Order: sequence, then C-alpha cells, then structure tokens
Amino acid sequence: MNIYFIIKPKGAHGLRKLRQSIESLFDKKKYTVFVLQTQKKGHAIALTQKAVLEKADLIVACGGDGTINEVAQVLVETEIPLAIVPLGSGNGIARHFKIPLSVSKALKIIKKNQLSEMDVGVVNGHYFFGNMGCALESHFIRKYQENQWHGILAYGIAFMGALMRFKHQRLQIEFQKERREISPFVLLISNTNQQGYNFTLTPQAQSDDGLMDLFWMEKSDSFNKIKFINNTLLKRELTSEGCNLYRLSDLTIILLSPGDFCVQIDGEYLPVASKKLEIKILPKKLNVIVP
Repeated sequence: MNIYFIIKPKGAHGLRKLRQSIESLFDKKKYTVFVLQTQKKGHAIALTQKAVLEKADLIVACGGDGTINEVAQVLVETEIPLAIVPLGSGNGIARHFKIPLSVSKALKIIKKNQLSEMDVGVVNGHYFFGNMGCALESHFIRKYQENQWHGILAYGIAFMGALMRFKHQRLQIEFQKERREISPFVLLISNTNQQGYNFTLTPQAQSDDGLMDLFWMEKSDSFNKIKFINNTLLKRELTSEGCNLYRLSDLTIILLSPGDFCVQIDGEYLPVASKKLEIKILPKKLNVIVP
C-alpha cells in the first residue's frame, strides 16, 4: 500500500517527531511510505498531483484546513481517500470529523482505514470542504494572513483589527426561489459543524447530506453585535436579532455595493474579480478516513 504524507511543517522539531511517529507505526513490510514537505502556499496541490500520478493508494494531509483544501481538491471524484493529521491552528475540518489533535492517535486512525463520503462545496469553480464566507469573517481571515503569525492570540488580534475596519456591503442573495437584499455583518456557508477552535455558527451542519448551511447576521447596532459575538464565543444559541440560518444545495450572491468581494475558503483568503458568486454542493465526491 502506497501512502503519501503531505506535510506543512511547523518547525524542524515537529517535522522530525512526525517522521519518527510515521516510521514507528507503519510497518515497511506492509506499507510504502513517502513523506513530502510543502515549501509554499499552493505547493500541496502539486505534491498531491505527483502522488496521484505515482499511483498513491492513500494521501494524508498533515496541516490545517488550508493544507487539507489543497490536497483534497485534487482528490475530488477519485477513488483515492484523504486522511488527516491535524497540524493547523483551528483545525475545523478535523474537529468536525472528531479526528484527534494528537499526532499518534490521528495516525492510528489512518491504519483502521474506515471511510466516509464527504460532500464538496464549489464557489466560482473553487472547491471548499469546511466553509466559505464573504463578510466580516473573510476580512478577518485576510487580516490574519497579513500578520504572518499564527495561533489563538493571532486570531484574536486579527479579528479585532477586522472588526474595527469592517464596512458592510449590500448583497443580493438568491436561493430556493427567493431573492433578498441584505447587508450582512457575518455571512458563512458551511459544509461542516466546526469553523475551528470548537467555534461554530452551524452546529447542525452535516458533510454528507447533500446540503450546505447558510448563516448570516444582518447589519445591526453595536449592542446586538456584541451580544452575537459573546453568544458565539460562549457557545450559546444564536438568538440575536438579525440571525438567519438555512440549509440549501445552491446559492447565488451578487455584490451590489462598489468595490470587490472579500472571500475566504477554508480559512484562506481568495481574491475574486467577479461581482457574482455561484455556490453549490456536490454530494459525496470525496472519500475521507474517519474514526
């Protein structure tokens, strides 16, 4: 069995420890293991393509949601399963599947080879597996990436920076034969019940139901925004005024305000030139190894 581990490194010590864990758990008589290390953003795509051409039986994404996205997008509609070793900050996709954050425990799950079929989201031809957004959360992601450092503290600083500078945009959304004009504070389309760090706006989302969960909170006063943020952080029911939650299979978002969309997919900023986002779900197009 040919297994390819595609790793976004987190320091030399962490990489060495991961390699040692892989070598100790995967018997060389049963498994042929290849360990490939990414060098830059987007490199995991090329490494996964290489693994597919070399007849990989299983490909393991070792990193966060961004790394998972790069690996998984190559595996959509193939028979090659995706496995996950969570090495990111928020690890939203791994948490959704209840994959342990412990490297050794995550590796042991891979050996059990239990598969689940996962839906795949598409926005303007770009795949997403966890979630995408185009309001405050995407400005926050762009700010986070500009900071060049990671972790929960970096998330907090980036969020406050985005919150202070955020300007609402007018959008037209079309779904289920409805058409609405909104000015969202937050707008998230999710395929999973986690967005990272056990934070969620879509706690009932399922990744194998052929649907995506659309959440948005309409423009509101400061008190209501603070209430919403507080309820979200404390994992309370989101009952703030202006909160909306729908489950659907496709969605169109049109930008009515001047300027450009600010879009994030799976925690990575995505530049979009179009004034229209066409979003849909592709049912059960990815095989994932789960506990």
